[in-house]
Amino acid sequence: MDYGWWAVVHILAAGYWLGTDLAVYYTAGIIADRKAPAAVRLWAGRAMLLLDMVPRTCLIVTFAVGLTLAAQAGFLAPLREWLPAVWVGALGWLALTWSVFRLEHSPLGHRLARIDFALRIAIAAGCLYGGALLWTGSDAVARTPWLALKLAILGAIIGLGLVIRVQLRPFGALFGKAVSGQAGAADEDALARLIARVKVPVWAIWVAVAAAIALGRLKPYF
Repeated sequence: MDYGWWAVVHILAAGYWLGTDLAVYYTAGIIADRKAPAAVRLWAGRAMLLLDMVPRTCLIVTFAVGLTLAAQAGFLAPLREWLPAVWVGALGWLALTWSVFRLEHSPLGHRLARIDFALRIAIAAGCLYGGALLWTGSDAVARTPWLALKLAILGAIIGLGLVIRVQLRPFGALFGKAVSGQAGAADEDALARLIARVKVPVWAIWVAVAAAIALGRLKPYF
């Protein structure tokens, strides 16, 4: 596929990422609404978990397509011959992500979630390292500040996603009480505070994605 089509996929992935994240944000508000019927909150919880897989998928697609574009444009020319390996790795990561979702409540799902967590730490660190190389330049790659910032932003987004995952650890127990009618006022307050806290890194991710898109348009000035 040529550069133009990859660029279209890149733009679509970013659009679906932000658009679906807005839907996740809205359904989270329904979950926190203690006045909503239990059946509605249960539906919202299931919808939120499923919808959240779209941004998770778009993150991986954006990562792989972004590297492909950078290699084809010559900014990461040494990576060009490794693009098949990049895509095999990205598809493997995508399969792991969906397996964690499908097997969420099983022992295997918990083990896969830990692997996925460690993998995301490694990828985030790799993005930051690659960004540092592109910021200063090296024998292998020319100094490319705009791409360095995009890689660093992607690493930060992955890190923020991990922050959200850690913040949401109490969610299952609190949500279970809420939809089963066993939640007291303290439990409902705790669930509302949890949802409110999670919104902060979500806002940061939205800003980061928008900034990464803008950098792609501002590259002539870097």
